[in-house]
Amino acid sequence: MTVDPYIIVGNGVAAVRAAEAIRAQGDDTRIIVFTDQECAFYSRPCLYYIMLGRIEWEDAWGRPNSFYPLNNIDLRCSTRISRIDPHAHMVEVAGHGRLPYSRLLLATGTHGRTPPWADQPLHGIVGLNTLLDVVSITDLLDRARSAVVVGGGLTSIELVEVCRRWGVPTIFIMRGSRFLESQLNDEEAQFIHQRLRGLGVEVLTHDEITSLEGRDGRVSRAITKSGREIACDIAGCAVGVVPDKELAEGAGAETKSGTVVDDHMRTTLPDIYAAGDCAQVRRTDGTPAPPEMLWYVAGDMGSVAGANMAGGDATYRRRIFLNVSEFCGLDFCGVGAIVPGQENVQETTIRDSRGGGSIRLVTGEGVLIGACFLGDVRLADIARGVIERGARLSDLPVSHPLRLLAERGSP
Repeated sequence: MTVDPYIIVGNGVAAVRAAEAIRAQGDDTRIIVFTDQECAFYSRPCLYYIMLGRIEWEDAWGRPNSFYPLNNIDLRCSTRISRIDPHAHMVEVAGHGRLPYSRLLLATGTHGRTPPWADQPLHGIVGLNTLLDVVSITDLLDRARSAVVVGGGLTSIELVEVCRRWGVPTIFIMRGSRFLESQLNDEEAQFIHQRLRGLGVEVLTHDEITSLEGRDGRVSRAITKSGREIACDIAGCAVGVVPDKELAEGAGAETKSGTVVDDHMRTTLPDIYAAGDCAQVRRTDGTPAPPEMLWYVAGDMGSVAGANMAGGDATYRRRIFLNVSEFCGLDFCGVGAIVPGQENVQETTIRDSRGGGSIRLVTGEGVLIGACFLGDVRLADIARGVIERGARLSDLPVSHPLRLLAERGSP
């Protein structure tokens, strides 16, 4: 008896980890992976480091070339699933007809938000989301005289750093008051703004591009809400991402901002799972939590989904929040609950006396719940362990580095 294949839509870390989990269960059912990407799985966080010249192209590949054939995975690149028929257990492959599945995983990820000014056919409007974006940006940077980058998160500052690395004068425009406003408080963000300015980047806050003009099919000028006109050859757009939920929605699955799943990564449709940035896991009270959109989270979700597709009983457990990055020559690590402006918490900031950054400890009733490190991140793993244990700082040994920091505070 022929068993219909497992189908995975998407080819990011959630998809790959799901396929590995299926095989780890001893299930040799054929797996077909459909992706609109032009190539096999690669690490998107590596794109920035390719642009900076720190790693080579081949270092971005997430698995060796042998991964797919060795695991009986039929990888179909540049191929789109246009519709799911959950009742017939069929998918429609754009331009290639219908195909049956026994179980289906949606690991479709996200797509970038596109403001009206960026939705026009002008050469020079860029993002930093795919390998093709790296090719496009590199080609532009070789001839660019100036750039604007719009956004307020990590991808936007990566674009700024890439332009600066190529010696292209750059203006960084944020609609809000500060960079990474959901993780950095005002003091921390202003520290980053000042470092950017020291590196020759002009930082504009409370502003945004309202229109973009071109000449001969190329970007030539940006006009902002404040009325400023900026000559530019590159317009970088990184204003957030949106979960790709259209396939799930069209099939009749429950969706909110993303595709709603339970703690086994099951959607509300039989034999259809979702994992990664497109998924929202239902809380214990039944409400869907916001998509987490972190690399390690997508991997965890994919592993759970794959194990359960193969008949396992894996449960997704949310980890303590962890975000690690680097910008302006500084290491950054946010652990736990670091959102500025939380109620009923106490914050202690320890500033580097040499002006090299800071550490912010967030406590609730004496229990460490978050820590934000700018510059020196050596204690980040220790902080994560303390947060996971739910430990009170005052109960730590008197020589514990986090207790010492909390008691010392800022000089």
